[in-house]
Amino acid sequence: MHVILIILAANITAAIGQLLLKLGMVQVGQVDGIYLEKVIQMFTTPYVIAGLVVFGISTMFWLTALSRKDLSYVYPFFAINMILVFLLSVLVLHEQIGVSRIIGAGIILLGIVVVAQT
Repeated sequence: MHVILIILAANITAAIGQLLLKLGMVQVGQVDGIYLEKVIQMFTTPYVIAGLVVFGISTMFWLTALSRKDLSYVYPFFAINMILVFLLSVLVLHEQIGVSRIIGAGIILLGIVVVAQT
């Protein structure tokens, strides 16, 4: 498998992991302090557990990519994760976005394109 596809798989699974963690924390509620009861509640919430599992899968893809290419090449592609989380936040969580976030996402995409050319 080409390293770009591996990096893409790492980013997709990481973004899905973030979405699952957010859905889990919606169930847990706002955390105002870290204490044992809240920690247990966080780590026994099904969405949080699923999010951590998906992050584990993402890590396996990421490590595979790192084994094939230099870190200085692979790491900038992690920015794809920001774009995917941005899209999932809008499409799945129905979060409101402003013009500045859209411009920022566009700049990130431009940076990814530049790095991919090298």
